[in-house]
Amino acid sequence: MKKSVKSSAVNGTIVAPASKSVAQRAIVAAVLCQGTSTLRNLSLCNDTSAALGVARTLGAIVEQHGNDYTISSDFFAKNIAEKKLFCGESGLLTRMITPVAALLSHYTEINGHGSLLKRPVDMVENPLRGLGATIVTDRSLLPITVKGPLKGGEISIDGSISSQLLTGLLMALPLAQGNSTIHVSNLKSKPYIDITIDLLKSFGVEIINDSYEIFRIKGHQKFAPCTCSIEGDWSGASCPLVAGAIAGNITVENLDENSAQADKEILTVLERAGAKISAERTKSSLSSISVSKGNLQAFTFDATHCPDLFPAIVALASQCNGISQIYGAERLTHKESNRALTLRQEFATLGIKIDLSGNEMRVAGGQVTGGSVNAHNDHRIAMALATAALCANGEVIVDEAESVDKSYSKFWDDLAVLTSGQ
Repeated sequence: MKKSVKSSAVNGTIVAPASKSVAQRAIVAAVLCQGTSTLRNLSLCNDTSAALGVARTLGAIVEQHGNDYTISSDFFAKNIAEKKLFCGESGLLTRMITPVAALLSHYTEINGHGSLLKRPVDMVENPLRGLGATIVTDRSLLPITVKGPLKGGEISIDGSISSQLLTGLLMALPLAQGNSTIHVSNLKSKPYIDITIDLLKSFGVEIINDSYEIFRIKGHQKFAPCTCSIEGDWSGASCPLVAGAIAGNITVENLDENSAQADKEILTVLERAGAKISAERTKSSLSSISVSKGNLQAFTFDATHCPDLFPAIVALASQCNGISQIYGAERLTHKESNRALTLRQEFATLGIKIDLSGNEMRVAGGQVTGGSVNAHNDHRIAMALATAALCANGEVIVDEAESVDKSYSKFWDDLAVLTSGQ
């Protein structure tokens, strides 16, 4: 699908979509309960839908009530036969559900489609074997076949590529036969581990975190059903907030300034660039964040712990005076696309020069030109290109625009609202 974006001022108010990162964790935690949990304010996207599908395959009864979902589960009682779990294109769901499937004493196959089939999963093999599971991959790619039960134990993992496996281990090991200790080296995306631990606490599960280097998990814990609200997604809100900074004035509602989400750092980047930012607290303790255009200047920012912000930050940097320096580019290799190379290629088509040197990306601000670009089936690339196109001197055609459905299915509708001034 192609979408046309023309130079436009933006003005208006939108509601941030629910965080798919929090939603997927909450869905899996609810599956591990014995009883019924309620997840409030859950908005669907492809990744969240995939997680609900996995929940159903694992025997949970999922019911929708408007924007709320109930998940009724009896995990071990309902899983007495082999299963095939389909994770769509969600890397988080794949790495999170594999240790969970390893709790079961029969074989489970984990698979997906699209770009997920090219993303490495070898990091799950040795840790799960060390915890007593049997696991086979297809030359370090999907599908994964795993068989438990997890016995617990002491393992070491490398956290430099992704924190998602650690999240999966923290979800599964409380139900293992014995206690576990995980030694983690060079952990990236630490805020996402905070999200996992905070969520598990809501479900009655305790994790001991020693300086993000050692995690101690007591076995034979129980997940207690609960009611939790899915907070707004700072990742999804990042491009609309940047749109306000480069092309007008917008407000995004349903965001929590106290969130553990790494991508709330978009406010730090916008402030450094010179955008005008204001926040208004609502009765529900959530915030409405307003951003408007200022005298934008080049900035320096380390996105190592929030790599999903790179595309939005590049769109912002394209409209800043000077050359912006963004660190953490090495985190972009194994995303839906190789985002560092994709950003350089597609923004070059729009007249914006990006240089890559090791872990550093340098973006030279300038005039965005019209042209045809491709999202490479990457939702965040599609949103960033559309955002930069608001300042183009000609029409920008974004191909594979439907990729936004992975995380923010209403993105194009919300952009239309903002550009129409409604």
